[in-house]
Amino acid sequence: MAWGTAKPNPIPTIVATVAGADVTLTAGSDITGFTPAAPLIASYAGGWAYMVWLFATVVMGATAPTALVIKLKTATPTTLDTFTLPPANLVNNAIVPISVCLLGTTSGTLYFPTGDTPIITFNCTTTAATLKAQSRAVFAFWETTD
Repeated sequence: MAWGTAKPNPIPTIVATVAGADVTLTAGSDITGFTPAAPLIASYAGGWAYMVWLFATVVMGATAPTALVIKLKTATPTTLDTFTLPPANLVNNAIVPISVCLLGTTSGTLYFPTGDTPIITFNCTTTAATLKAQSRAVFAFWETTD
């Protein structure tokens, strides 16, 4: 972007867990933890990507999962980014705070003019866990070109 031009980025969207409640992360499936109520639309045409800050608390059960993968997806759903929680965090009965940034793919058409409704999913292996309702995802756009 050239200095002196007014091209504001959209205001970030803060999203609580689905239905604003704890989410059971059933083992073996991509379970939706966060998704905005409406499509997110960039301010103007150009190269954009999602930038999502995830602040989540996941509670492990008496037997912890063997893996936990978090994914940023489009509504279609196409996976844009993944984060695998380090296995050392998967401890029986643990309360695990997760703070991670997920980045989408640059696109000149996905985010403008109609936008997309992104999805954050969680996939536990072997055993379920719980995403706590106090968790949040902050969805923003990152401008990648002029």
